[in-house]
Amino acid sequence: MQRLIPVGSLWGLLFFWTGPPVNAQNKLDKKISVAIHERSLAQALTEIGRKGGFIFSYNTTILNGDSLVSIQADRVTVRQALERLLGEGYEYSENGKYIIILPRPKTPPNIPSMKAYLISGYIKDGTTRESISNASVYESDQLVSTLTDTNGFFRLRLRERGTRSVTVIVSKQFYRDTVLFVQPGSDQQFTIPIGHEKISDLSPFVVTNHVEKTWLGKIFLSSRAVVQSLNLSDFFANKPVQMSLTPGLGTHGRMSGQVVNKLSLNIIGGYTAGMDGLELAGVFNFDKKNVRFVQAAGVVNVVGGKVEGVQLAGIYNHDLDSLFGVQGAGVSNMVKGPVTGVQLAGVVNVSQDTVSGVQAAGVVNVSRELKGVQVAGVANVSHTVSGVQVSGIVNYTRRLRGVQIGLVNIADSSSGFMIGLVNIVKNGVHEFTLSSNEMLPLNISYKTGSRSMYSIIQLGFDPGNNEKVYTYGIGIGNEARLSSRLALNTELILNSLIVGHGRDLPQVARLQTLLQVKLGQHVSLFAGPAFSMTTSSNETHLPDGYKTVLPRAGYHTFDIGGASAWIGWTAGINIF
Repeated sequence: MQRLIPVGSLWGLLFFWTGPPVNAQNKLDKKISVAIHERSLAQALTEIGRKGGFIFSYNTTILNGDSLVSIQADRVTVRQALERLLGEGYEYSENGKYIIILPRPKTPPNIPSMKAYLISGYIKDGTTRESISNASVYESDQLVSTLTDTNGFFRLRLRERGTRSVTVIVSKQFYRDTVLFVQPGSDQQFTIPIGHEKISDLSPFVVTNHVEKTWLGKIFLSSRAVVQSLNLSDFFANKPVQMSLTPGLGTHGRMSGQVVNKLSLNIIGGYTAGMDGLELAGVFNFDKKNVRFVQAAGVVNVVGGKVEGVQLAGIYNHDLDSLFGVQGAGVSNMVKGPVTGVQLAGVVNVSQDTVSGVQAAGVVNVSRELKGVQVAGVANVSHTVSGVQVSGIVNYTRRLRGVQIGLVNIADSSSGFMIGLVNIVKNGVHEFTLSSNEMLPLNISYKTGSRSMYSIIQLGFDPGNNEKVYTYGIGIGNEARLSSRLALNTELILNSLIVGHGRDLPQVARLQTLLQVKLGQHVSLFAGPAFSMTTSSNETHLPDGYKTVLPRAGYHTFDIGGASAWIGWTAGINIF
């Protein structure tokens, strides 16, 4: 005989499975103290449930809720309290916030049979009696399920395993879960009414990560898989192994999206609740919850929860929570939350949160905050940098507290260091300089970056009839403020000198210290000593009219390790 738990009963509707409880917390072993005298059994169970933080559910044909009971117990387990209250003729199973009470079999169960039988029927709205489509009907121990059609019809094939009744559960979003107890051994048909979830019983709406709603999920996962996931949002099971060809065609069937596995092997692709071991796929892996240890796919991995361990994909990894470990992809990695570890990609890495580790990509890295290292062939982009950005072309951040190394470094504000040909700080140094020194009468420089470190690009020439020369150079500098009007600049510049017919003089390395006096908001004057060093020229026959020796005549030079050095000067004007 089958019994359906009534909709809107005192205990609510049960959502559970008859195998080992998914919830790791064992409510039956929780200790409570209870004192009840001459009260109904229903009230006694309510009191025990209140003290233990759960709800009892039972078939009203096996327990009389109106019978009077008494119990006095101090610091006993819930199981012991129930045995005192009900005797030894019952057994108990847990799921989530529920404990189900079932009659204990009078005789040992027979050896499980593999005989199959069919249950079918219609799911109706308990109030309007209208048919309900896309309701999930499943048996959680055997992990078999189906969805109702447009007429509310379902068909579910079960395996006979002894004489004990089988628990079949009906779940539908915004409806109460309904439990059907089925006696095995024969085909049966039912009409099952289910009731709407009361507004007061609905959980607060929380935005969660859904792999089904990603653009990849819409490509690889069927609409039936999405509906099943919504209906069974609170049910998850743990199993050691699953194998599949594609989602729905595997050892766990359409219930694969509700199962966390230790070993998951997917010939084409898999769709599971999560993984706690090893997961391999020829094309794709989709995991709704957390993934631990090793996940690898020929094309793509998509994970709704946290990833801890190693995640590898031939093309793309997409994590909707966080990464703690190593992530590698032939093309791209995308993590919505923080990254603690390493991201490696052939083209692009993206973290929408903090990176505390390494991002390395052939083209570009993107993060919200960088506390580690970004290395890219073309560009690095981060909202805040407290670590190091290294790129072949450009680095960008709004706030620089660390180091940028690249051809072009850009920041809105900087208290760190920029090392590159062009360093641009929106609120930093932007100066054009006209200067003269003992080598050249006219030099034009552009300085950009932060006060702590700015870059210098310099052009110069000497138009004299017998001393013609053209120079270009790059360098770095630092500005130390002495007062509101005074500053001390230290600069290191490397100059290349070009003379007639493409012939060059040796490069000159120049270290100069300049005292800068601010005359107004946009103009300042500077002057100071300079130390220069150059090697000997290999040119023996230079054109007439061009410079042949450094520095100008009249300056004393001295030898340092085979190089020629001298003390000179620099003076000029800054235009902001």
